[in-house]
Amino acid sequence: MEDNVWRPAHLTPEQMEERRLAAAVLLHRGQLSQAEIARQLGVSRASVCRWAATLAREGPHGL
Repeated sequence: MEDNVWRPAHLTPEQMEERRLAAAVLLHRGQLSQAEIARQLGVSRASVCRWAATLAREGPHGL
């Protein structure tokens, strides 16, 4: 993704879920750091860390 791509001010719940699941796929692949995933998805690194912990505890259904 490019940094100058327009992003909506608010996401629907479905879009937020899609973003969390995209993070799950990227985390599972293990090719990017949590910081790189955060940049790619336009979220904080703390969010990705929280999602990773949830994945480890509950799997993708926890997201």
